[in-house]
Amino acid sequence: MFEKKFRFLFALLILILLCSAAQATNLQITVQDSLDNSTVPHATIFVDGSNQGRTNNVGQFFVTHSGLNDIDLRVTNTGYDDWETMINKTTTTVLVNLTRKSLTLKVVLFDSDSLSPVLNANITLTADNTTQSKVTDATGSATFGVIAQTLYSLSTTAPNYQPRSTTIDMGAENQEVQYWLLSGNRFSVLIKDKDTGSPVSNAEVRVDSILLGKTDERGILITPLTRGKIYLIEIKKDGYKTYTETRQIGAGEALYPVSISKAAVGAFIYVTDENKAPLSGADIYLNGTLSGSTNEYGRLNFPNLVAGTYGFEVRKNGYIIVNRPISVVTQGQDYVFQMPLENAPLTIFVQEKDQKIISNATIVINGRYAGVTDDHGQFLTNVKMNTVINITSTKENYLPASAQSLVIQGNSTGTVTLTMEKNLDWVFIGMIAIGAIAVLIVFGVIRMFGGRKRRHVTRRNEI
Repeated sequence: MFEKKFRFLFALLILILLCSAAQATNLQITVQDSLDNSTVPHATIFVDGSNQGRTNNVGQFFVTHSGLNDIDLRVTNTGYDDWETMINKTTTTVLVNLTRKSLTLKVVLFDSDSLSPVLNANITLTADNTTQSKVTDATGSATFGVIAQTLYSLSTTAPNYQPRSTTIDMGAENQEVQYWLLSGNRFSVLIKDKDTGSPVSNAEVRVDSILLGKTDERGILITPLTRGKIYLIEIKKDGYKTYTETRQIGAGEALYPVSISKAAVGAFIYVTDENKAPLSGADIYLNGTLSGSTNEYGRLNFPNLVAGTYGFEVRKNGYIIVNRPISVVTQGQDYVFQMPLENAPLTIFVQEKDQKIISNATIVINGRYAGVTDDHGQFLTNVKMNTVINITSTKENYLPASAQSLVIQGNSTGTVTLTMEKNLDWVFIGMIAIGAIAVLIVFGVIRMFGGRKRRHVTRRNEI
C-alpha cells in the first residue's frame, strides 16, 4: 500500500515539473547605443524591479521567467537615460536602444600672459559629423550642449592670438574646461647685467610710459606688442642706470635683449677712534688696494661705487687694523669704522731710594690688580698707546708709591720706575719711648731717695 502511494506522488511531481518547464520563457536582451548602434556592455538589467545582473562584453543578457505574465524590463547605464518598458510574456528577444544623456560643456579662454579673459574668440566643437560654433563673452566663456560618452574636437581662433586645437572626452557629467591662448603679438624682453651677464629680475619695463610688468627670475618679461610700430622703451631697476631707447619693433622680432649698467651709488667712509673722535690720516683699502686717506674730518669719499658688496680695510700707525665687508645700497651713506689703539709693552720697576729692588710688590693699574713684581723688581704688561695710566705699588712695611705713564705712539716700549720708602714701626718706636721714659722715672726716683739719706742730722750731744 505504501509503495503504491509513493509511486503516485513521484509521478505527480514529475508531471508538475513537466508542466512548469513547458510554461517557462527564455528572454534574450541586447543593449546598444542609439547613436552609433554599438553594443553597450555592463548595462544593468532590472526585471519587475529586481536587479538581475549586467550585460556581457557584447551587450547581451539572458533572463528566464515563468512566461505566465508580462514583465517590467528596465535597463540603466552610466551616461545614458534609463530605458523601461513592458515585455510580452511570450517575447523571447528584445533590442534595447539606450539614448545618451544631454550634458553641457563650458569652455573658458584666458590670455597666457595677463590671465585676462579672451572675449570674441571663435570656438568650434565637432563630433560625429555635427559641428557647433560659438563666440566667447566678456568672461571669455562659451557653453555648448553636448551628449555623454562622446569625443569632441575643439578649435579656437581669436584676433591677435595663436589658434589652438584639442580634444575633449565627455563622460557622464557636465564639464568646464579652461585654456590659455598665446598672443600672436607675443614679445619677450630679456634684461641682463652689463658687467656680469647675469639676468636682472624685478626690472620694470615701460613702453610709451605704460608699465607692462617686471622681469622674472630669468630676467624675462613676456608681453603682447604690436609689430611694425615705433615705441619708447624704458627700463628701471634699483641700483641700475635707467635705460631708454626709441625703436621700431619689426614683424620678425620676438626677443629684445638689453644690458643695463649699475648706477654709481657712492659711499663715505668715516673713521673714528675709541672715543668716537674723527681720525685723520687713516689709510683706506678697497678690495685690497689703497684708495686714499681720511681728511681732518675722518672721511674719505668713494663717489663711483655702484650697488654691491665691497671689502674695506682701515690702517693707521698706533691703531689696530679694522676690516669688514660693506653692502653699498643707499646713495651717500656713511659707513663708520672705529679704530682701537694698539697695545704697547710697559715695564714697571719697583725699588727703594738706594735702588735696592723690591720683589713681590703688588701692582695696581687704573684701580685694578695687575700682578706682582718678580725677583728683579720688574712687572711686564701691555697698555694702550697715547693713553695715560695710573700705576700704584704696595708692599708690607713700605709706603705705597704711585706714578702716571704714557706710551707715546711710535715708541716700541715704555718704562716707569716706582720708588718706595720703608714704613716706620711706630709700635716699636712707642715701646722704646715708653721704656726710655720708664728708665728716666726709675733714675729720678733713685736720685730722690738717695739724696734724702745723705742729709745732715744734729745729734743731742752736739747741743
